[in-house]
Amino acid sequence: MNQPQLISLSYISKATQDMGVLALMRLTDQASQLNQKLAITGVLFYENQHFGQTIEGPKKAVMLLWEKIQKDPRHQNVRMLEVGDIEARRFPAWSMRFFLAKEIVKKMPQLTGVLDGLPEHDDELLKLMRSANS
Repeated sequence: MNQPQLISLSYISKATQDMGVLALMRLTDQASQLNQKLAITGVLFYENQHFGQTIEGPKKAVMLLWEKIQKDPRHQNVRMLEVGDIEARRFPAWSMRFFLAKEIVKKMPQLTGVLDGLPEHDDELLKLMRSANS
């Protein structure tokens, strides 16, 4: 039986309002539950009212989720950074791994200030998001 085509999609967005820890925990829990049902894995960053996320999984499921994210009232200035076919998942064990700013600074100090939605940081942000599983 053929395996579905896997893709990876990365984007950034700005939160429409500042997200407190409880709201972020709820968001992560909801995303994790939905992603498990859709066979989607990935990583989500949040810093200074900006999200950075990579989602991966079957093409149809990822594109449906992407449409939902673009319509989500918690996001504005949603901008795709990259989408493409992948041979294997980068985050196979994470239905949604979440990093707060404190964790980002500890694990990847070079990410501080990158989640500002400015295009000149796209390449750096993508590299850092990809390295989150190491």
